[in-house]
Amino acid sequence: MKLSEATLAWQGWRNKRQTRRRRLAWSGSVSLAVIVLALTAWGGFAPLINVGEQGESLTVKLGNPDGEDLPLSVSALPDQAMQALMSARQDPAMMAVEETRESAPEPDALPVKSQPPTEAKPETKSETKPLPKPVVTEKVIRGSEKGNSSELILKPQGEKISQNSYWPVYLFMPLPTRIEAAILGRIKATDLYSIDERRDLLLQFYNKTSEGLSLGSDPGLAVRPALWEILEEAGYDVANAEYKRGRNLTPVVITFKLGTPRMPGENPPLLEAKVEQGSGSNPVDEAVFYAFQKSTFANGTGLVAQGRYTYDFSSRK
Repeated sequence: MKLSEATLAWQGWRNKRQTRRRRLAWSGSVSLAVIVLALTAWGGFAPLINVGEQGESLTVKLGNPDGEDLPLSVSALPDQAMQALMSARQDPAMMAVEETRESAPEPDALPVKSQPPTEAKPETKSETKPLPKPVVTEKVIRGSEKGNSSELILKPQGEKISQNSYWPVYLFMPLPTRIEAAILGRIKATDLYSIDERRDLLLQFYNKTSEGLSLGSDPGLAVRPALWEILEEAGYDVANAEYKRGRNLTPVVITFKLGTPRMPGENPPLLEAKVEQGSGSNPVDEAVFYAFQKSTFANGTGLVAQGRYTYDFSSRK
């Protein structure tokens, strides 16, 4: 399969970043080893670190120099650092709200007409009371991000089902085709990349024109989060992004099922996920569905659970 020039450029940029991260990781490891040896020789290492009376173990994580530059895969278990990053990208006015409620009961059967009393029989049996119907509960998780809102419903036994991790959907939305050139001057550096490096990445997919910047080629769903992050931090109005302007997008509704984990500690498989209702824009539907499939869940019911996910393009509480 022949790769596009945009994809090749992206891969080249990523390879350079990986090489730099390897060097930084190894130099950091060597520096830490030198410091530890120096403290040990000096005799002041023990007073600086207290491992407790029982001698609890101390674990130091230096990171993986071969790791990807972008967190494009979701771990099987919840990652606290990733969850903190995802929460920081939500609107501060409304974080995710979770509740467990009883599902609407099914209609009761028609009442049975009373029979006339009959003569008592010598042998009487105690009346058997009908077994109570199991209470069906559902978990509802509502959230808001960048002018959009979402609702996730999980059942039955909602108290035993949860969503472990997720990706913000807006990071995968279609990129704006045109942006002002002044945004290049507002790009910010991060701990890993300088301003020039992030600007170069943006210009791999955007072309300079007399009217500003024009999207030359779409980098694809997997790369969009990196570009959306650059644009957002440079002041682009994500809540009023181009993909929403002048459109009456209807909520995207996804139905799915959750299987049972094959092994303890594993996530249940996502089954039969499909878009029941689209927004009216195929690229938008594709972005919502792609982001949703990156979610991980927990299912402790022992049964196949059902779910319904709605992504609305308005901030509803």
